[in-house]
This record gives sequence, structure tokens and C-alpha cells, in this order.
Amino acid sequence: MRRLSKLLQRIEDGVRSGVRDVTDWAARTEQELLRALIAGESGAGEWLVKKHWKGMQHVARGLLRSEAVVMDVVQETWEAVFRGLPGFRGEASLRGWIYRILVNRARRVGRQEARQVPFSDLARQDAEGRERDPVDEFTRLGRWRSPVHGWRLLDPQDEAITRQGLAIIAATLETLPETQRVVVTMRDVEGLDSKEVCGLLGISEANQRVLLHRGRTRLRLALEAAESEPGGPGGAE
Repeated sequence: MRRLSKLLQRIEDGVRSGVRDVTDWAARTEQELLRALIAGESGAGEWLVKKHWKGMQHVARGLLRSEAVVMDVVQETWEAVFRGLPGFRGEASLRGWIYRILVNRARRVGRQEARQVPFSDLARQDAEGRERDPVDEFTRLGRWRSPVHGWRLLDPQDEAITRQGLAIIAATLETLPETQRVVVTMRDVEGLDSKEVCGLLGISEANQRVLLHRGRTRLRLALEAAESEPGGPGGAE
């Protein structure tokens, strides 16, 4: 467990040590990744933690009020994940299993500290607010009906535009209301489906859909604003 704590601390601090692992873990199947994790390959563990660390922080902040407690819960979740990997049976996706551990632990800690506001209450208040439901901006599959003009070229073949657009999205995500940030993170960053998100957070499909669409709309507005700035994809030089 001490070895795991050092790994988590190194990742949290952004410090790399030892020989650089050049394995493309993102290209491996989940079963290959699981075998490497259970075998104790540090590169696999480091990749998994770095991939999900920030998203887990976003979700924990939506369930807890103390930043110190958030960080403790995220680290304790990873300790539970690595302890439980040999018993993982694959009934859910690996990331879904990780987030279930996180949410359950955050709720338990929140109850113990009597500082937790149920996420379902926050989501209901947000979804029932006066802000117009922007469902019409998206298709049934959740895609924008029309792309932001200047950002059509957000693809790997134009690295400058891709980096700029992703940086805007990441920065805007940090400013979203907690309920929207949690749902957008779980759906669009971590790739969980709507059923998983509703089950984990204890919210209705309607609330989840409204929160997701409002969060996505704010991200779109940020891209549109950047597009019109000098030097932006649609702005004057």
C-alpha cells in the first residue's frame, strides 16, 4: 500500500520518475489492461490513475463540500480500486466500477461528516430552474445539431486548433455549476452512459439530460466566443 501511495502522490504532484513507460495503454483492450494492473505493472497503474484522476475530483466535488475531504476520498478510492482489482468480474465497465466505488465512498464520508447535500436535490433544483432547457440544440444522440463554425476543423490534422479548442473546453468545464460539471464529466469525459450516470448519482433521466445539455451549451458558447476573438478560427487576425 505504501508503493501505491507513492504512485498516487507522484501523479498528483505531476512528477515522473524512473524509466518512461512508452506502452500505448489507450490502445490496449480492457482485459489486457486488467491483466497488466493485476500483475502490478506500474505503467498501467499510472496511466489509469492519470486518465481518471481529474474527472474523479470533479465528481467528488459535486458530492462533498471540503476540498481536503475530496482529495482524501479520491485517494482512498484508488486504494480500494487496486485492492479490489483481483476480484473484479467485469459485470460493469472498469471505469463504471471505479466511479461506483468513488460515489459510494463520497456519500458515506458525506453522511459521516453531516455536510453532504444529496446530489439528487441539487440536480433537481438546477433542472427545475428558470434557465431554458436547451434540448433543441442537440440531436437525440446528444450531438450538436450544427457545429460551431470556426471549430469544424477540431481534428488531429490541425494540431494548433485542436489544442486551442480543447484548452477552452477544459477551462470552461472548470467554471460550470457543480451539477453540470459532474454530469458532463461522467458522460463526455469519462464516457459513462446515461443509465450508469443516473444510477450512480440517483437522478432521473430527465434531470440528467437537462444538466448534460446545459453544460454542453456553455461549452459551445465558450467556443463561439473564442471564435470571434482576434486570432480565433473565425476572428480577424
